[in-house]
Amino acid sequence: MQTDGRARFAEQVATLREQAGLSLAEVATAAHVARGYVHHLEHGRRWPTRGVAQALDNALDAEGDLVAAWEAADALPKAAAVPVGPEDRERVALAARQPRRIDAATIGALADVLAATRRLEDQIGSAAVLPGVRAHRALACGLLADARHPIRDQAGVLAGELHQYLGWLLAESGHSEQAQRELDAALALGVEFEDPDLTSLALSFKGHLAWMLDDPHGVIALSCAARRDPRVFVAQHAYNAYQEARGWAMAGEPTEVDRILGRADELAERAVARQADAPPHMYWYGVGFFTLQRGFTWHTLNDPRFAQRAATELTNGLDELPEAERHSEWAAIFAVSAAEAFTTAGEAELALAHAHQALAVCRATRSTRLADALRRAQAQMRDTWPTHAPVRDLADEIRSLNGTRCQLHR
Repeated sequence: MQTDGRARFAEQVATLREQAGLSLAEVATAAHVARGYVHHLEHGRRWPTRGVAQALDNALDAEGDLVAAWEAADALPKAAAVPVGPEDRERVALAARQPRRIDAATIGALADVLAATRRLEDQIGSAAVLPGVRAHRALACGLLADARHPIRDQAGVLAGELHQYLGWLLAESGHSEQAQRELDAALALGVEFEDPDLTSLALSFKGHLAWMLDDPHGVIALSCAARRDPRVFVAQHAYNAYQEARGWAMAGEPTEVDRILGRADELAERAVARQADAPPHMYWYGVGFFTLQRGFTWHTLNDPRFAQRAATELTNGLDELPEAERHSEWAAIFAVSAAEAFTTAGEAELALAHAHQALAVCRATRSTRLADALRRAQAQMRDTWPTHAPVRDLADEIRSLNGTRCQLHR
């Protein structure tokens, strides 16, 4: 919760932007700030300098009203303009020593660290960032325990986002029980602090965990629950619909899969059109990601009739991903699925090409989950082409991963 002055300023920026029909990216460009900065500012997680307030006033043709609103709340602390800089680090360190002295700038600095860690995970894998995220979550929970009005709501949402992210990392690392506890905590905080995006995200990831635990009814129910609140950004609803379709695929219901995928495609089209307005933590919800979800759903049906469709969609999705995401651990899981789909379709060279793509990522990230997925894919290839030498060579390359597999910190 913000003070009245800050609340009025944040609401005024959001209202003026919507009335002008401008996206976050367009306002950010005009004001010479980052898109994520404008998003955080509209949600009270950042407080601008007077210069930024003036730039926003100009960008939104506010005729001095925004500057006046800023001046009315000028006695409040201002957030650092540069994320994760020396001032931010000092704020975080001070907050850890004296939790009751945290302010909006401290919460913003911690949120910036979380955003940077998500991006880093794309490059080095989930296991490498897991210890740091554990510590980050513990710090955020400690700050929440001592936070007071008006900062408590922001601290609660941040703690919930860290519970959710840690739940994802633990699920990817094979610690399903710990992951469930973290996601339950994220959901509880989303409800407590009435944050629809956090609540939907926690339910969605609980659905993802249900998929990993081979529970189709859990996938369907949780994905449906995650789609109920119309306030949630449309990209999250699109993913929830794709995940629901995957649940129906697990249950072996192609008619339901086709029906829900149609709805998911409609939502994805709307999400892509509004991608510039997406919250910073939804950066991966782009064209390629949604194409991958569609292909993965057809692959999940495990029906030879849909193998070629699945392989094509998965290949297209990987090609459509931004370069920074294409070689991530999570994208490599889809590459393994493409290898399996091509194997079912009888296309050995394409199956091997996708397996080697995932193998390169596995070597870089030392992902145990990815190594296990590659072993399963190679076993399918071996059964399909028992005398094919490149398939035997792939087995040797996968076995060589044993010596470099990462041991997770518990």
